[in-house]
Amino acid sequence: MTCQHCGGETLAFPVPEAARDHLPDDRPGGELCTTCLRVTPTDDPPSEYPDFQTISDAFPRDSEAGAVLACLLAVVDSVALYRSELSALARDAESRGVDVMLFLDRLDADEALQPYFDVDRRNRQLEQLLYE
Repeated sequence: MTCQHCGGETLAFPVPEAARDHLPDDRPGGELCTTCLRVTPTDDPPSEYPDFQTISDAFPRDSEAGAVLACLLAVVDSVALYRSELSALARDAESRGVDVMLFLDRLDADEALQPYFDVDRRNRQLEQLLYE
C-alpha cells in the first residue's frame, strides 16, 4: 500500500499480542510507512512478521521485536498522551534485547528516512520518561 501522508510505500505487520493493550486502536495489524514512519492500523495484517530491516538497519533482526518498535512509533508523537503506553512498549522492546534510545538515534541518522516526528526531541523525552 501507499502512505496517505507522504506517498511512501508501507510495510504491513501483525501487532504482537503483548503490544495490543498499549495502542489507541485495537485492530490486529498496522502498516508502517517506509519513508515517514507513520503507522496506520489495519484489519487485515499478514500472518508473519516482515523483515523491518528493509526499512532501516536501525530495526533489529528479530522481526517480532521490530513489530514492537513499530508499535512504539505509532504513539511516540504524543508522549504526554501515551506516557504509560510508551513506557510499556519500550520495556517490552528492551526485554527483547533492543536498546530503544539507540534505535531512535539510528533512525535519526538514517538519511533515507523522513520521520513525521522530531526524532531527537522524542528521544530526549522518552529517555526522561524511562529513566526518571
